Amino acid sequence: MAQGQDAAIDQAIRDYFREALDWGQEFADIFAPEAEVDVEDCIATLETRLALLRRRLAVRDFPSDIQSEATALVEAIPQSTFTSRYQALQRAQTGLLRAKIEADRLLLAKLHGDYAQTQIADPLFAGVTSSPDAVIPAIVPPASMPAPLAVAPAPPLRELAIKYEQALATQNIKEKTLGDLRLTFDLARAVIDFDKPASLLDTADMKALRDLIGQIPAHYQKKPETRDLDPVAAIKAGHDLPKMGYETQKKRFDFFKRFVAWMVAEEYLPKAPGADLKLLVKKPPKGKPKRLPYDTDQLKLIFKTPIYTGRRSLKHSGVPGDLRLKDGRYWVPVIALYAGMRSGEIIQLLKSDIRTEDGVTYFDISKWEDEEAEEIKNLKTGSSYRRVPIHSAILALGFLDYVASRGKGRIFPDLKLGSDGTYSQPWSKFWYNLGNAWGFRTPLHVFHSFRHNFVDALHDANVTDAIAMQLCGHADDAAHWGYGKGASLGRLKEEIEKVQYSGLDLSHATGFGWDKGGEHG
Repeated sequence: MAQGQDAAIDQAIRDYFREALDWGQEFADIFAPEAEVDVEDCIATLETRLALLRRRLAVRDFPSDIQSEATALVEAIPQSTFTSRYQALQRAQTGLLRAKIEADRLLLAKLHGDYAQTQIADPLFAGVTSSPDAVIPAIVPPASMPAPLAVAPAPPLRELAIKYEQALATQNIKEKTLGDLRLTFDLARAVIDFDKPASLLDTADMKALRDLIGQIPAHYQKKPETRDLDPVAAIKAGHDLPKMGYETQKKRFDFFKRFVAWMVAEEYLPKAPGADLKLLVKKPPKGKPKRLPYDTDQLKLIFKTPIYTGRRSLKHSGVPGDLRLKDGRYWVPVIALYAGMRSGEIIQLLKSDIRTEDGVTYFDISKWEDEEAEEIKNLKTGSSYRRVPIHSAILALGFLDYVASRGKGRIFPDLKLGSDGTYSQPWSKFWYNLGNAWGFRTPLHVFHSFRHNFVDALHDANVTDAIAMQLCGHADDAAHWGYGKGASLGRLKEEIEKVQYSGLDLSHATGFGWDKGGEHG
């Protein structure tokens, strides 16, 4: 009788595997070749899932979805063949997990283009082939099986959203990232019921969020027409306003998909719904620039704004007046143009970051300093830790006198931390408003354009790629450049002095009548 029970279970598992095999073949043949499908992302997901499933199989740790499917499979077997329900469930759970592992392994090999590895390796499935007219199987269990038995409902989405954010907070995730996550949750709540059990989250919910993200106006919380409206109402009121670009839409949707992946990993959700959904907006073609350097006319205009000619007051830095002050708003653009540094790197500079070695004064852009804990800084990448000699154009404007006038700590204390935990947030808002008011801003010309100017100036001066990457904090994938400390400060100083901007004259922005800014901290 045991042989009859085992044979019936094994046959049901082989049928289950054939369904998975059909789906994998369809995906590899039809969906993977499409330009919109991120095959590398699919491969990474499969590799992660395959490793997890193998670990579970090794210790017989069966996920809740496997347990439910095994129960349904056993219930479908004629009772006359039963000898032990416990043994039947164990065999079914083990077999179903093996089916998932083998199907994932075969699909992974196809996506890698390694067809030498696409022969069935698990002996349980020897001889199983795809159906002649394979179609993507339904999300529900095969018709030969009854629906899974009811399982305990998962916690509501609202509860898990809080739990997920708390989990991220323990990993020292930046406040800006947590803020982005909360904004995504706000959008999701507009179209998804967060009071329902997480296990009921489905593809329709994911489509609704995807569509909302694709239709809502960019910066809807700041636009007069939409800032006081909920997301759904904002879509109607801002129908004719520009929508979010591809990168922003992807970021919003990816935040929620990572939350879904976490729920799957924590077994609150059996599988990720809508995993293959694509954004409504097309991905920009490769090579299309996201940002452009400022042209000569724009640079002249920037350095003729009231910040460099005289402003009305600290509060009204974009309005002409008699106040000529070398404060943070004065120095940050100059440093960006002649040192290629990011706004956040500049604004968080400490007095101790301005150093001199072998006669070369430089910016020491490093994370750990002899400062209080709250002064520890954030840098974008590992390669961002670097030393950048200070260009003579910056020194000629009196930068070292300004630094000498500062107390211990940050040299630009007038530029405050943003609500997202970064210095770049309020600065970006200020620069956006100044650029609109004075006409040097376009969608492709933003503060980061200074960095593009700097890189172009290095190239125009025939500075080698290795030196340019060292100055800019760009990583080089070539292993050779992972050794040594790089070029000396003297060599870097020599090369950075080659950075010039034809037609740009800053002599009007210094000299008599200019306050070096020390007493305005």
